[in-house]
Formats: sequence, C-alpha cells, structure tokens
Amino acid sequence: MRKRKQIYSLTGIISILCLLALCLSGCNSREGREKLSVAIPESAHVQDPENNYYIRWLEEQTGFDIDIITIRQSSGTEFLNALFSSDADIDIVMFGEDFKITQEELSEYVSSGDIYVSDGRSYYENTGSSRSSGPGQILWINYNWLKALSLPIPENTEELKAVLTAFKEMDPNGNGIKDEIPLAGSYEEYSLSPAEFLLNSFIYNDPYHSRYGINEDVNILYASKDEFKAGIEYCHELYGEGLLDDSIWDGNLKQLTEMCNSDQDIVGAFTTSSISDVIYQGNPEILARYIHVPPLEGPDGEKNVVYVQKDPEIGAIITERSDKKEQAERLLSLMMTPEASLIARYGEEGVDWTYSDGSDVSVYGGVSTITTIKYIWNTSQNKHLNGIGPMNVPEEYLEGVTWNGVNSDFEYINGRAYMSYEDHLPKVNGFHPYDDRLSEYIDTALEEFIRGKKDVGSDEEWERYLEGLSY
Repeated sequence: MRKRKQIYSLTGIISILCLLALCLSGCNSREGREKLSVAIPESAHVQDPENNYYIRWLEEQTGFDIDIITIRQSSGTEFLNALFSSDADIDIVMFGEDFKITQEELSEYVSSGDIYVSDGRSYYENTGSSRSSGPGQILWINYNWLKALSLPIPENTEELKAVLTAFKEMDPNGNGIKDEIPLAGSYEEYSLSPAEFLLNSFIYNDPYHSRYGINEDVNILYASKDEFKAGIEYCHELYGEGLLDDSIWDGNLKQLTEMCNSDQDIVGAFTTSSISDVIYQGNPEILARYIHVPPLEGPDGEKNVVYVQKDPEIGAIITERSDKKEQAERLLSLMMTPEASLIARYGEEGVDWTYSDGSDVSVYGGVSTITTIKYIWNTSQNKHLNGIGPMNVPEEYLEGVTWNGVNSDFEYINGRAYMSYEDHLPKVNGFHPYDDRLSEYIDTALEEFIRGKKDVGSDEEWERYLEGLSY
C-alpha cells in the first residue's frame, strides 16, 4: 500500500522526549487498583481517552487503572526510539489511525530486546474496522450538481468526461465564480486517487498488488499493457482540460476532507474506500450531496473493480521493560474478544447499536446480525478509540450490519455502494506480493505521464517506461 509522506522536525522529537519525561513521574492510581501505563496516539475522533466509555469498560472488566499517556506524533518508529532511549515507564503502546508501524519495522525492536515476546507473539493484531475483503475504491459524485445541470449519472468514461466538463464550465454551485473542482483526490492512499479508479475502466488496475492480475493462473503485469497506456492517456486528457485536480498528487486527506465538507460546495467528485473517510457523519446535508457512481465502462467495454484483501495491522505491543507483563497480556487479550471488539467498533450496546434478530437482510446483502442505532465511526465521540489498539470483530458482524432506517447512516450508504460494485470484482486465484520498488516506479511514471512531464504518446518515452518495469 502507498506509504504516506511524513515530515518530522527537531521540535517534534523534543516534544516526544518531554512527554516521555512526564511519564516518569507517574500519577496516583485509583484506590485499590493496579495501574497500567498505556500510550495511545492522539485522535481527533476521541474526545477524552481518560473518560472514554471503552476505557472505563476495560477497567471494570480487569480491575486495572488504565493510565493514558497521549502520543502526539505520527511516526511509530520515532516514538519507540524516544521511548526506549528514555527511562519512561510505559507498559503498552497502542497503534491505530495515522500512528502505525509495520512488522518489518517492529522486528528491529524485537531483535534489540525492547519488545516483549510471549509464546512467539510480539504484538496484538488489529484485524480492521471493516470487512476483510471486497471493493477497494468507490466513486462519489455531487448529486446536487447533476440535478442543477440536468445531467444523468455517468455510466462510462465518455459520459464522465462530459459531466466533469459541465461541472467546470457551467457554475453548478451557482455562486457566479469558477471555483468548482470537478474531480479531486489525495496522495495519501490509493483509494483516494481518481486516476487509479479510472484505469479500471481500461484494464484491471490493482495498485495494492503492484498492478498484477489476480484472476489468472500466472500473474501478469497489467501495467505493461497497451490498455493501461490508453487509461493513462484518458487521465492525461482530463488533467490537461482542468478536470482532474492536482490534489491527487499534492493534497493530503485533511485537505480533501475540508474541500468536500466545505459549505462553499466546490467538489464535483472524489474516490474513497468508504465515504466516512472523507465526509463527516455530523453533516447530513453535505452527506446528501454525494451519491455513488457504479463502475464506469471504458471504450472497450471494460468495467473492473479493484479487489482488496485487508491484512491485519499491529494494534499494540508490550514493552520488555514493563514489570506488569502478565497484566498487560490480560488487558490486550480481553480487547481481542468479540465482546470488547464490538464496543471498540460500534460503541455502547443498546445506545449506539443492538443485536439483530436475523430476520432482515444486512446492508451488504447477508444475514443481519446487528443494527447501528447511532453510527459513530470517524466522528468526534467518546465511546471507543476509533480503531486504535487491538481489535478482532467477527466477520459475521462486519458483514451483518442492518439498515437502521436512517438514510444518512454511513454503513447504509457504503453498503449500497459496495453491492453495486461487487458484481464486477475479479475472481481471486491468489495475489502477487506488493513490490515497493516496482510500485514506486509506476506511481512516479503515472504522475509524470498524466501531468505531462513525460509524453505518454511518445513511443520512445513509453519504451523507456516499459524497460524500467524490469529489474
């Protein structure tokens, strides 16, 4: 998966060390309870970790006093480096949202003896907050703009170009200013790049597996095909005509979110894996602006959907220096249970969600298992940690969310979109492993060709690109 760009300053590193120094002083535990020091990354979605419903529930179940230390940095490795070079007394470090670490990065701390290993396990998994597999990218379009200009929902790439052109030229937000952004995005994830989506109308484009096919007995690099080139040429046309915005290379997710949630109504379309990645749950009026567009058909009849198989992420580690390893294991093992994981994903039972009787069909087309009363994922709330820490929600619950009758519920909106995409998913016969060098090379080439830094129509330039695919 595409790595996020990070910028670290000396001031930021110093702030980590100062924060860790504060941890040395500790604090008084609740009377009669044993204290566990737990470092949790700061999140705009979690109002007050110290008084969080989920944290309080964990304390009640274990009898521990969970002492929260807030991590205000985005680099997992920099934080661990600062932690292990200090004397800070932290038992558990949790990961999630933007604060992540890879298994390869973590292995270095295991080798150095800084991470506690028990029965061969050096970390506790976070299996994710959504279904383990399915469509990896959805196109969302401004329905208000379509209505204002009497335009249909586009069904193919030709119609999409016509719609985007109208968005640019016909003032669909009605403010008399040419401030419309027809098609926006971000560099932070492949799912946020419309170019990746559009390539699937020409040939199966799977950036998560280095753009190899997954539906043949022998993996084929689709990024070398003429159809892939045709898709790049189409994207270059959109960019050259001002329909595809520079934000897909220069903008971060926060900027995309601010644009799409702006009262100025300036974005015509964008792509995500979930609409909750970009649109705020507390904005039903703005949420109503956007509807999903079914997979677009290309000039040769291609209509593909990228298949994503989500791998578990690292949810938490126990430090080797902790003198409460057994207690830490008890807490993290509890967090991996279905009961705890349902709270971690959906909030308080009976208030934010309830079990379904199984008589309805879920929003994803399966048997219903739970109903969300109030959808609080990716919102500012204090019921759970919004995906931070270990979690293992059984697939039957992730697949079985039932519509609660609220049209602005994210699960309902996502479910409708996913069902229109699933018929176009490829048959999966295995995956090609992600290749960092190859993926970075293709990412760079795509940007250069689409932005016109290199001429995709030049045979010589294309041949040089093809040569670079081999190494």
